[in-house]
Amino acid sequence: VLVRTRGGLSRLTFRHHPFDVIGWDGYLYPYAFNINDFEPIVKRTHAPPPVHQTFEGPNFVICSFCPRPLDFDDNAIPIPYNHHNVDSDEFMFYVGGDYTARKGSGIDIGSVSLHPAGFTHGPQPGTIEASINAVRQGHTHTTETAVMIDTFRPLHLGPAATRTEDPEYAWTWAR
Repeated sequence: VLVRTRGGLSRLTFRHHPFDVIGWDGYLYPYAFNINDFEPIVKRTHAPPPVHQTFEGPNFVICSFCPRPLDFDDNAIPIPYNHHNVDSDEFMFYVGGDYTARKGSGIDIGSVSLHPAGFTHGPQPGTIEASINAVRQGHTHTTETAVMIDTFRPLHLGPAATRTEDPEYAWTWAR
């Protein structure tokens, strides 16, 4: 493995393949990454999306939202809060599980959503209260799997994307 350091280049030779690991916090990138191998960070209270960041590239980051224990502080709100990204467009692919924060919005397995910079989004009205009640009734884990790409330059939609847009989606935040 050739590694670039402040002092130049170093050559490392391993007895085994360096990507044959359970977890890795280094700067070598795997050839393939199975999202089921991602171990999410768990906190007492809700943490913002950067804790889910899996990869970073020029002008974008990729986050993996995977099944995990819910926030366990007695005063925690166990689902994402309403927010808007002022410096990035947020593109999310819903892979599997039950995405409780957007129940009834049309978001389901196989859906994609695009929240342009500045678009406020988060759980639908009443969802926060329902999630708190679910925790009180013993619901302790999320089951959703989703992959999110935050771009730090605006995305431009092509004709295929504009033809598949759900014009009612933006209004589901008010229902």
